[in-house]
Amino acid sequence: MKHAMHQRDLELATAVVGRDRAAFESFFNAYFSRVYRFCRSRMSDAAACEDVVQETMLKAVRNLHTYRGEAALFTWLCQICRNEMSNWQQRTGRKMAVESSIDEDAGFRAALESLSLAEADAAEVATIKKLVQLTLDHLPDRYGRVLEWKYLEGLSVGEIAARMATGETAVQSLLARARRAFRSGFEELRREADA
Repeated sequence: MKHAMHQRDLELATAVVGRDRAAFESFFNAYFSRVYRFCRSRMSDAAACEDVVQETMLKAVRNLHTYRGEAALFTWLCQICRNEMSNWQQRTGRKMAVESSIDEDAGFRAALESLSLAEADAAEVATIKKLVQLTLDHLPDRYGRVLEWKYLEGLSVGEIAARMATGETAVQSLLARARRAFRSGFEELRREADA
């Protein structure tokens, strides 16, 4: 069965196309912030990024009837977002400068180095950095957000707990799950890249 892997995504898309209000809210809640993070990691202009993501989501809803489940729904949305970023660049004549790159971030550099990159050549390191960004893009929103707060923004567990209005133990637990999901997703993408 060709689409079995993304059957749940296909069911959600079908429900949204069928004008199911709860499905639309579920779709929007599950993907808007993830697509925004995907876009923001590629564009430094927050206002332009917001416009691009809104246009992406509008186009996606208008074209959900064409989604067949060959790829994950998030991957499909990222492709629409890439097209919208390109359209924005052509319309404005401006480059999509990235505000904060994981390449330059000390926390991610340390994390990358811990993945035994000591003997890796420059091309291999570049590939791994792309895999790290791709892994972050595909994590569930809560996981991606808490990892970005911890490692990109450098927030402490207490600061994250305050931001989330929860306890430090809950944040530590969430971070542990997010790190496991990151490791698992990263290793899966790395195996696919090596194949």
